[in-house]
Amino acid sequence: MFAVFLVTSIILATSTILFSIFQSIQNDPYMDEVFHVPQGRHYCHHNFTHWDPMITTLPGLYLSSVVILSPLAWVKQVDLLSVCSTQNLRACNILFNLGNFLLLYQLSRRLQDRKDRHKKVQHLMNACVLTLFPVLYFFTWFYYTDPGSTFFTLLMYSLCLGQKHFLAALIGCIAIVFRQTNVIWVLFCVAIAKIEVLEQFLKSKKLVRENFHSLEDLHAFKLIVKAVFESPSTCLTVIKDIICKVFWYLCVLLAFAVFVYLNEGIVVGDRKHHQAVLNFPQVFYFLAASAVFSFVHLISPMKIKIFLCVVLKNPVKFLLFTSVMVYLVRTFTYEHKYTLSDNRHYTFYVWSYIYRRHDMVRYALIPGYIFCLYQFYSLTIHKGLLWRVTMIICLLAVLVPQALFEFRYYIVPFYIVRLNMRLPCSKLLFVELLFYVLINAFTVYMFVKRPFFWPNEASPQRFMW
Repeated sequence: MFAVFLVTSIILATSTILFSIFQSIQNDPYMDEVFHVPQGRHYCHHNFTHWDPMITTLPGLYLSSVVILSPLAWVKQVDLLSVCSTQNLRACNILFNLGNFLLLYQLSRRLQDRKDRHKKVQHLMNACVLTLFPVLYFFTWFYYTDPGSTFFTLLMYSLCLGQKHFLAALIGCIAIVFRQTNVIWVLFCVAIAKIEVLEQFLKSKKLVRENFHSLEDLHAFKLIVKAVFESPSTCLTVIKDIICKVFWYLCVLLAFAVFVYLNEGIVVGDRKHHQAVLNFPQVFYFLAASAVFSFVHLISPMKIKIFLCVVLKNPVKFLLFTSVMVYLVRTFTYEHKYTLSDNRHYTFYVWSYIYRRHDMVRYALIPGYIFCLYQFYSLTIHKGLLWRVTMIICLLAVLVPQALFEFRYYIVPFYIVRLNMRLPCSKLLFVELLFYVLINAFTVYMFVKRPFFWPNEASPQRFMW
C-alpha cells in the first residue's frame, strides 16, 4: 500500500507542476475548450437547458464538474459558478488521472495469471506506464472528455471482471454520458459476462480443468455443443444464467437504443461533420499507432524472424489477407476536412507527410499493418479465440464509423489490448516508461516553447495531440 501511495503522490505532484506550467502560458480556453468551458459554466450556474450545438458528446463532463466542484464552493461558502473557472474545470481531470492510475493498477493485477499477480512492483510499473500514455496524459491539463470517459470505462471493466455486474452497468451509463461510443464497451462487458457463464458451465460439468478463456476455444465449443445436444435442458439453464448475468447491461443497451431513436442518431450537436461512415482503414491506423506506443513488446529480432517464417509457410493466406486490405484501403479511405484544416494537431502532420505524400504509401504500409496485427494476436493468444473475436468486433464497431483520423479514439481500445497482454518484464517496462516520458516531454516542450501564429489570429497557436 505504501508503494501505491508513493507512486500516486509522485504522479499527483508531477501532474500538478505541469498543470501549473500549462495554466501559466495558456489560461484561456484553447481548442475544443472554447465550447466545453462555457458549457461547463452553464451547468455550474444550474442552467441545464443550454447546449452549444458544436458539442457532439453527452453532458457527462459538465455534470461531473458540478459534482466535483460543489464541495469546493461549499467550503469557500460561495456560489458554484464562482469556482467554475477554466483552471478549476481543467483541474477536475487531474483527479480522473489519479483514478485512472489506481484502476490500471487494479486491472493489471486482475487480468494476469495467478503466478503473476504477486509481482506488485511490475504491476505498479505497468500502471504507471499506462497512466503516462502520451495521448491521454496530455489531456490531463485541459477540459476535455477523455480522462473522465476513460476513467468510467475502466471502472466498468474492473467491476465487470469482479462480477459486480449491476454496478458495472450503472457505471457504463455514466461512461456513455461522457462519450456515446462507450456503449461498445458495455457490449464488451456483455461478452465477458457470457464467457464467465460458459466457463462455469464447463467447470461444473468437469469437462475442463482450466479457465475457459485459457483453453483452445474450438475444443471448448465442441464440448458445449455436445452437452447441449445430450441434454436440451442444459441449454436452457445456460441461456438463463447468461441472461441473469447480462440483464443490467441489456437494460443499458435498451435505454441507449431509445436515446438513438429519439435523437435520430448517436451524435448530439454538430452532426454535419460527425456522420458515420465505413472507414475500415481506421483500424489499420489504430494498429500502427498502438504498435508505435508498444514497440518494445512487438519488435525484436526473434519476433520479426517468427513473423517472416509464418508468412513464408502461409504465402496464400498472406496474399489473400493483403488483397483484402488493399481493397479496404482503396475503397474505404476517408479524408475528413478537419484532419487537414487545423495544423495544430499532430494528426495533421502524420496525414500530410505520410498518407498524403504519395498514393502508394497507403498500400506500402499494409505489410506493416499485418505485422502489427500478427504481433497483437500473438501477445493476446492466451485469452482464447472467443475473447479475440469479441475484441475485433468491438474494435470494428468503435473505430470503423469514425471518419476523422484522431488519436484520441484509440485510447480505450489501446488500454484493453495492452492490459490483456502478458505482464511484461521490468526491463521492458522501464524502456517503455522512458519512451513515454520522452514523448510527453516533447509534447510539453512543443506546446509551451514552440507557439506559432496564424495570419488572422492575434493569439498564439500551439501544437497538441
